[in-house]
Amino acid sequence: MELKTIEKALLVFDCFAKGETLLGTTELANRLGTNKATMSRILSTLKKHEYLEQDPRSRGYRLGPAMVLMARAVHRTLHGTVAQVAAPICDALRDKVGETVHLEVKSGNNLYLSYVAVTPNPVSLKIEIGDQVLPHVHAGSKAIVAHSSNEEIEAWLKKDMPRYTKNTVTDPAKIRDIYAKIRKEGVAYDFGEYFDEINAIGAPIFDHRNEPVAGLLIVVPSYRLGSGWSDEIVSELKNAANMISSRLHSTRQI
Repeated sequence: MELKTIEKALLVFDCFAKGETLLGTTELANRLGTNKATMSRILSTLKKHEYLEQDPRSRGYRLGPAMVLMARAVHRTLHGTVAQVAAPICDALRDKVGETVHLEVKSGNNLYLSYVAVTPNPVSLKIEIGDQVLPHVHAGSKAIVAHSSNEEIEAWLKKDMPRYTKNTVTDPAKIRDIYAKIRKEGVAYDFGEYFDEINAIGAPIFDHRNEPVAGLLIVVPSYRLGSGWSDEIVSELKNAANMISSRLHSTRQI
């Protein structure tokens, strides 16, 4: 395939990643701005290698078995070095503070929930390991992006920032101010910005290059938070995040 054709093939997967389960040749051609003949060749090639499969009735295409293997590979990556190092520390933090602990990781240009240490009284959230998290609402992801370079911050601020609750902040100028405060204090907050009545506090984790690669966060229902985050919880979170960073051979601490 030529480079432009390969790019079109990759964009086909983007269409499915947005929640579509069955798409036809004409629809994909229109969405990606190409002619039907070119799209038909791309889809035939993807079908041949089982990245797509064709519905016998509608003749539309859906993701094929090869994508399952790719998804498993991504899942293994999310549970790679960072998660392996962080998991026991997440568990220990959960035991100390008595609340659910999450690990959010950076993978390429995306951020994902990678590990959950659940308490006996778990927080009910419609989010699972492998789901994307966003740096304008999730505390761990805020901590990651806030400690990134200015270029990366600006790139994130150009992305779509949907509103989830009345507390969600979507104004780039306000988010820049929030990031500046995070860098100063070392921790990020989620005040019911993704789920109503769910609060979180997050801290960044750095790798051997001293770059932010993950965020450690404590998730608490607002009714259990009381008057706010205690100094003890903030200290425990920072200590745990710094411990993970050290085990990733980072010299950067918060």
